[in-house]
Amino acid sequence: MSDYFPADLWIEILLKLPVKSLIRFAVVSKSWRSLITSPSFTSLHLSNSKKNRAILRHYDERDKQEHYLLLELLAKNGAFAINISSEFEFPMNSQIGYYRIVGSCDGLLCSIDDLFLFPSQSVILWNPSVRKHVILPPAITNPMEPHIVVLGLGVANGVCKVVRLVYCRKHYDYGFGVPPQVEVFSLGAGNWRTVFGLNIKLRILEFMWSQVLLNGVVHWLGYEPIDDANSIDNSSRSSILAFEMDNEVFGEVMLPDVLASEDVTSMCLFASEGSLALVKYSVDFEGKACDVWIMKEYGVRASWTKLYRIDLVEGFERVVGFKYGEALLALKGQELVAYNPESMRSRNLGIYGTPRSFYIDNYVESLLLLNRNIEPAEGDLNGDALEG
Repeated sequence: MSDYFPADLWIEILLKLPVKSLIRFAVVSKSWRSLITSPSFTSLHLSNSKKNRAILRHYDERDKQEHYLLLELLAKNGAFAINISSEFEFPMNSQIGYYRIVGSCDGLLCSIDDLFLFPSQSVILWNPSVRKHVILPPAITNPMEPHIVVLGLGVANGVCKVVRLVYCRKHYDYGFGVPPQVEVFSLGAGNWRTVFGLNIKLRILEFMWSQVLLNGVVHWLGYEPIDDANSIDNSSRSSILAFEMDNEVFGEVMLPDVLASEDVTSMCLFASEGSLALVKYSVDFEGKACDVWIMKEYGVRASWTKLYRIDLVEGFERVVGFKYGEALLALKGQELVAYNPESMRSRNLGIYGTPRSFYIDNYVESLLLLNRNIEPAEGDLNGDALEG
C-alpha cells in the first residue's frame, strides 16, 4: 500500500476535529501550524462547528469571580436540557465585579469594564476556546466633556468588527446629543477608523444599553425626544437603532405604536429563534409582569406580535434570554430558572449568580485569534484544559 495521504483528505479530517485537538496538532510541524492558523481553514472549521451550543456567564458572590460555562443544549419534550461541557476562565479582572458583555459572534466575546463608571475603558476581544484575547487599541474619539459609549460586535465578510458610538452631553439640558460620533474597528486591519456622514436621530439608552446581533445587523433599543409644546413632560418615541456590519449603514427598526409610546427603560431586546424579541416590563395593581413580543417578519412593523405574559412572582427578577421556546429567568435568590409559557411553570437549572450578571448567547467553537502566539500551555498538551 502507498504511504501517500492526499492533502485534501487530511484537511477533511482536521476540519472535523474540535479546537482542543487542533491546538495540539498546530505544534506538530510548521506546515500543520500554517494550515490550521490560515484564514481559509479557520473559516471552514467555523462553518463546521456545532451549532447547538451556548455560552453562559454568571457572577458568583461566594468567590467573587465571573464564571463562563459552555453549554450543550438539547431539546427534550417541548423544553430543553443543558449539559455543562466545560468552564472557561476570563483573562481579566473587573474593577467592579464583572465585565459588561457587548456580544458574542463566531466564537469571540467582546467585553468592556464600563458598567456605570468607566466609559473609556479598553475593549477586549476574547476567544475562550483557544484561551486568547486581544485588547483593542485606544479609540480615536475620547471627548473631554461628559459622554457615553455604546458598542456593537459583528462579522462582515469573515472579518470581526466592533462599532463604537460616542454620545456627548448637550450643554443646554441633561440629555446626550445626536448624531453620535462613530468609529469602527476591524480585527484584520487592527485599528479604528471614523465613519462620517451619518444621520442618526435615535439616542441609545444610557449606561444600560445592550445589543442584539441578527443576520449581520447589530440592534440597540433607542429613543427620540419629541418636541411638543403641549406636552407636560419630556415625552419620547422608542425605537430600535440598527447597524449593518457589511456596508456600515445605520437604519431603524420600528416598534408598534403600543411599544413606541412606552418608556425605553422598561424594555429589553433579545434574539429568539432567529427573530427579534422584546420584553416589556410593567407594574400595575395586579403586580409586576412582563410581556414577550416577537417580530415575526424582520423589518415589517406590522408583524410585531405579543406572545405571552409572565407574572413576575416567586422572586422572578428579569428575563435573561430565550431557548427552545422557554424563557430563562433570573431570580432574586440568585437562581437561574427556565420558564415554560404553556404550562406557566419554572424549573431550576442548578446555576447560581447575581441576577444582573447572567448572560447567555449562542456559541460556536472558533480558531479566531489562535495565530496570536499559539504555543499551548502545558495543561493543554496534557488534556487538563480547553475541554469541550
